[in-house]
Amino acid sequence: MIRDVGRRSEVPARGDAVPAYALNLHERPADSRHGPIAQLLIAWAPLSVILLAYAGARWISAPLEASGGAGTNRLGFGLHVAGPAQTDRGLFGAVPSVWLQERLVDGSAHWYDAAAALVYGAQFVSIPLVTGVAWFCLHDRFAVWMAAVLMFTTLGVGGYIVYPAAPPWMASDTGQIGPVIRISSLGWDYLHLDLIGRLTDLGQAGSNPVAAMPSLHAGCALLVALFLWQGANTLWRGVLLAYVMLMAVTLVYTGEHYVVDVVAGWLTAGCAIAVGAAVRRHGPNGDRRRPCWTGPRQRASGRARN
Repeated sequence: MIRDVGRRSEVPARGDAVPAYALNLHERPADSRHGPIAQLLIAWAPLSVILLAYAGARWISAPLEASGGAGTNRLGFGLHVAGPAQTDRGLFGAVPSVWLQERLVDGSAHWYDAAAALVYGAQFVSIPLVTGVAWFCLHDRFAVWMAAVLMFTTLGVGGYIVYPAAPPWMASDTGQIGPVIRISSLGWDYLHLDLIGRLTDLGQAGSNPVAAMPSLHAGCALLVALFLWQGANTLWRGVLLAYVMLMAVTLVYTGEHYVVDVVAGWLTAGCAIAVGAAVRRHGPNGDRRRPCWTGPRQRASGRARN
């Protein structure tokens, strides 16, 4: 075995078998015996916790869905319908989702619906994408990112359980607010990508309908922006800020969330980033000069120099 003291974890000599789980959070991607695809799958493995957490939250909330919002979830927490709407109405004088749809929704798909569909869908790829970037390009901060993501998921799903809340489209169905329809997939019709629209509708039909407080869509956008902010130049910081704000407007316009849900999602992301910062302060120092990816030839050259 070869050891670069204080800088690298153990790197096996040729012929040593290395199981996938041996690739730890502090091992350089360039030092791994695994190829980039295998490494990416290993880096994504902790994200399975997100899927398990969502599935658990939906199981807990299933009695509310089955009863149309009556009763309580499996832990005894009842559905909140009027509270979030009253908060938005108190802040803005009207429910923003109702106000926006009264002026922009006419039954047809428009360019801004296409933009909303793209922004809304970005949330489903942003976490895996940034996880891959963190592993290959920002490996000294990979543990920080994973700590933030897992804390973000824990806080967000915990919020769904203890404060199950109806989104605007559901509150409208029960007559608590004015007309609001769920149109987060409408823009795919404008883009002539009906298949993606149908897949989006299918995914939403199988999701937890009372998972509105906090908005993890809004929180995810801010989580990504805060994590990447440090290494971004002025142009990319503008892009990140625009992404956060566009996501917020999209969620309110499409009837997915109230403004108060968005703010709660931002607070959740802020708490998660704070946890990640604590991990970085107390964790081992990373090598900030690591390359994004070093191929087999460069890895062999590096081992020869050692």
